[in-house]
Amino acid sequence: MVALYVGGEKVGTLADLERLLPELSAKRQAAELRDDTGNRLCTIAPEPPPLAPGEPLVPWDPTITLEELNRRAAEPGFTIEEVRKRLGWA
Repeated sequence: MVALYVGGEKVGTLADLERLLPELSAKRQAAELRDDTGNRLCTIAPEPPPLAPGEPLVPWDPTITLEELNRRAAEPGFTIEEVRKRLGWA
C-alpha cells in the first residue's frame, strides 16, 4: 500500500491524494508518497510562485540580471581539491 505523508506525518493513502492535493497546494505544502516499508517513492511539491512584475531575481542584489546569472552559471567552477587548497585545507 502507498501512503501519503506531509511533514513526516502520515495523512492518508494514495486513494486520498485527489481529495488532499488541492488543500496541500493551497497551503504550498510538499507531500511524499511512501511504500509500506517507509521508502520515499516520490515527492510532490508546488512550484514557487512567479516573480511579481518588477521584483528582482536576487533580492539581496537587485542589480543582477538573468543574463548575468546565465553568464555566471556558464563559467567553469572549481573542483573540491581546488576549493580545499584555496581554503588552506590541503
